[in-house]
Amino acid sequence: MPGDRPFSVEFAVTPRFDVFYALYALTHNAPSVLEDWRERAMARLPRDFERVAKRIAPVPLFWPLLADSLQRTQGEMTFDEIVSNLREMPAEDLKSNILSGIFHDSATVRALVGGKKSLRQVVANEKLDAAELLGYFGLRPYDSGSDAAKAITMLLSHSETFRDELALVLERFWQTGFHRDWSALEPEMRADSFRMRDLEEEAPLQELASELKLPISFEGKARELRPKTGASIAYERIDRCFIVPSAFNTRRWWAKYENKNGRVNLYFPIVRDTTVANRISVAPRDAGTSTARTRSEINAESVFRALGDTTRYAIASILARSPTTSAELSRSLRVSKPTITHHVQALRAAGLIAETPAGGSTKLSLSRATVAAVSEAAVDQLFASTGDLSLLTTRKRRID
Repeated sequence: MPGDRPFSVEFAVTPRFDVFYALYALTHNAPSVLEDWRERAMARLPRDFERVAKRIAPVPLFWPLLADSLQRTQGEMTFDEIVSNLREMPAEDLKSNILSGIFHDSATVRALVGGKKSLRQVVANEKLDAAELLGYFGLRPYDSGSDAAKAITMLLSHSETFRDELALVLERFWQTGFHRDWSALEPEMRADSFRMRDLEEEAPLQELASELKLPISFEGKARELRPKTGASIAYERIDRCFIVPSAFNTRRWWAKYENKNGRVNLYFPIVRDTTVANRISVAPRDAGTSTARTRSEINAESVFRALGDTTRYAIASILARSPTTSAELSRSLRVSKPTITHHVQALRAAGLIAETPAGGSTKLSLSRATVAAVSEAAVDQLFASTGDLSLLTTRKRRID
């Protein structure tokens, strides 16, 4: 089935959207299915966090908008890569990426970025296609003294300051607890990614969209993607379609990013269990430490799936013999660094990776303790008389 696809469908497990969507859930005051998580997250934040965050995100809707700042980087990203890309991003790209999510008009964005029109002039344009959205962003009616206008003015006039403050807010949110949340959620997101990949291997695009409740439909005869609102996208324009397991995208946002050759990359962060974040109860290990786990902590399904891929098994074989950096793995296996990152993240999420700082890099090794304990963990989990069965992993067979 994948060979018949008119474009590439890929799966990515990454916090590149959820870190922003979690901040939206944290700052939005409306009732939410994530209320239990929100209460715990609010309690651990420093007192001045809200004040500092409002400088760059004066209203909650700014957070999903700010996720668009990373649109030039494809696929999976670790949190460190998110911050690194933000800090290294050219100011013009940062402005264009964020403003395109508000105004949805390339000519308007170019005029703002180039200083040919002021924010007041653009907001006053009643013919602007995105005019109705401006009220949600706090930009209409226009008030130069409003928090929203100040944030956009800082982005336009002092983009480096805006960029640095955005990176600092994200780092503070991550360091004060969200890194533990993501560490606890990532194995479930990884397992969900495997399940969705199984479905994708068997189902036509139309069925895949329906099963995953994507906010679009794939129209095979017309060869186009049709969103619920907005213009259709011809298959010929789609470069890649990324499906991203999510714990926080309860609003079912999705993203369309145009690249330099005029083709688009699509991202669908998908929440399959709306309450998974509420169930985070045990603080896992800090990032960057060994992943040795007790028998009760091992998810046997995740371990078997992680090692079931031939490339990941090759990586595990190398790491079992000698601690190795990601760069060395890339050279040894003759695959790209992003591909190595993807596979290492899958092994890490399954608890199979131990990490040791080595100068300016990190040496990876295979966790002997996890491998030794997985057999007994599998016995416990497969023969358990209680608990839910993971029947969603079974591929759906089509009956002709």
